[in-house]
Amino acid sequence: MYGIRLPPHGSLASYLQFAIICLQIWGILVALTQDQGLPGGNLFSLLVLFVACVFGGYVISFVNLPPLLGMLIIGVMLRNIPGVRTIGDNIDSKWSGALRKLALTVILTRAGLGLDIPKLRRLSFAVLRLAFLPCIAEAITVAIASHFLLGFSWTWSLMLGCILGALSPAVTVPSLVNLQDRQYGIAKGIPTMLLAAGGLDNVLCVTGFAVFLGINFADDHSTSTAVTIIKGPAGAVLGVIYGFVMGTILWYLPAKDSGNKLFFRSMILIGSGMVAIFGSSAIGLSGAGPLGCLTTATVAAYRWRQQRKPGETDEVSGVMAVAWLIMQHFLFGLIGAAVNIGNIKGNTAGLGIACLAIGLCVRSAVSFTVTLGTGFNIKERLFITVTWLAKATVQAAIGGLALDKALELNDPALITQGTDVLTIAVLAIIICAPVGATGMAILGPRFLVKGEEGEVDECNTTKEKEARATNGADDKIQATSKF
Repeated sequence: MYGIRLPPHGSLASYLQFAIICLQIWGILVALTQDQGLPGGNLFSLLVLFVACVFGGYVISFVNLPPLLGMLIIGVMLRNIPGVRTIGDNIDSKWSGALRKLALTVILTRAGLGLDIPKLRRLSFAVLRLAFLPCIAEAITVAIASHFLLGFSWTWSLMLGCILGALSPAVTVPSLVNLQDRQYGIAKGIPTMLLAAGGLDNVLCVTGFAVFLGINFADDHSTSTAVTIIKGPAGAVLGVIYGFVMGTILWYLPAKDSGNKLFFRSMILIGSGMVAIFGSSAIGLSGAGPLGCLTTATVAAYRWRQQRKPGETDEVSGVMAVAWLIMQHFLFGLIGAAVNIGNIKGNTAGLGIACLAIGLCVRSAVSFTVTLGTGFNIKERLFITVTWLAKATVQAAIGGLALDKALELNDPALITQGTDVLTIAVLAIIICAPVGATGMAILGPRFLVKGEEGEVDECNTTKEKEARATNGADDKIQATSKF
């Protein structure tokens, strides 16, 4: 009865305010654009997509699956189910591409803000192995498989490998933070290690993708092969330089005595990322954009982190979190709406899943192997292996960029390949997101030891731990051993 009292309270109040805001936005769109804001218009379709994705993400969260999966499914439905498919058909491709690039800017900025350079320097060799080797192994395996099974060129195959090789922070981060809050695995620092390694995994994949994207879409087809190959790495270098310059500028702007410092700092940061993403595409160096955006946030956060007082919250990250809360619905919804099931070739889907499966098998084997000698038992290593299967955010963020570029060039052959890449990326999300999320939810409490945070036990075997506990080890280690 609490929720239905007047004035509204609880969930009812939240639903009511969301409905009012959406109706207000719709009214404004109709007043400003008329036809575009009415049924059948582009802006109306985008608004319906957003609202439907909010609903889809909320519903699927009840079965402990990541909300992004519900958003993706809603997008696919709005493009392929008779009666509602007009929503997906009426979304303008230029608007779709621009909104997805904007979402990419937000997620890369968040990733950059989360990278702590001093901590990365102190990472153990085991964490570096976990961050790079499974990712590289899967990317190369997928590239080889797609080259021979799907007939992709080597550069397209390597680009697909980089897309599928990344794990998803949207799936892993909430699950790992939840386990960390419940004190599972924190005695050995497993959640912290995976969060750090996951960030490096994403950086490596985005970097590789940016390089191969630049090589694949060299605008001047008359340019020599050597120049074309150099253009990709050159774009990556340009992106890093741009990021260092803009990140350094953000050390000093806005000024310390500036009013609304958080607002201007956030605007300059997100503006720098948008210039990198949209500007690099405009000048034909698409590979520079993602790296420029990521580097800008990382360099800026390095100084901001030093200036914050102990215990002080990162307000800019909070702003980016709110921006991502909104943009994720467009990203995953539009990715789903870009998939026309009727145009998917059964052969492409089947072989794409085969490439994904082969890559996951190799990734799992490498993930399990690189944790040898780290002091983790078999159950903990199996949990790490399952965690490393989750895919969603990076696949959605960069999976459609190749198709967007192909549409800009209006090249039928490139459009076909870009569509195939996007289709495989969507299939990877649909398959791997629930597997990763469910696996972490089930195996985390069963395979990880629950205990208070402390120093990682340096013993490598259970017998050594029991011996130390028996001989009067400290209470914390003893309690953990008995558990």
